[in-house]
Amino acid sequence: MLTTKQLSWLLLAGFHLTIAALHAAHLEEWTDRKPWLLRQLTTYGDFTGSGNIFSFFAPNIGNEIAVVYTLGDGRHQEVTRLEGANTECNRRIQTIYNFFSIEEAQPLLAKSCAAYMLRQYPSSNIVRVTVIDKKVPEMAAFRAGSQPKWTPFLVKDFRVTR
Repeated sequence: MLTTKQLSWLLLAGFHLTIAALHAAHLEEWTDRKPWLLRQLTTYGDFTGSGNIFSFFAPNIGNEIAVVYTLGDGRHQEVTRLEGANTECNRRIQTIYNFFSIEEAQPLLAKSCAAYMLRQYPSSNIVRVTVIDKKVPEMAAFRAGSQPKWTPFLVKDFRVTR
């Protein structure tokens, strides 16, 4: 037999998981109106973290963005990517790269990335920033044989002026 304390914890956990499941099912999109109970459940979800939408279960996968740097000094050329052994740093770099999907941000981000790479490779005096987008097909197209495809969508050259 469950004690009152155990039953209380069990009911609280069940309530919390129910709220998480409702939010994962896009609860707020079910109606245009926001009745009192929905506002309370949304507030509870916001404060506890159970209100996440969990969009990684979405039917569409977002595109992946990568950046390739070509550095040169007039005689030699080196192609590289900004990656390291630390997965957390790589994740943060990828988060920054995802902002290349905002068209207004592209020139500033490209310039910033180029400046960083030229500081890392001081013998280079030119850098080409190539931003590549991995287009992921929808599931129906994938099942029909379509494959993900990398496509460059931004190529900018930057030169050191002394």
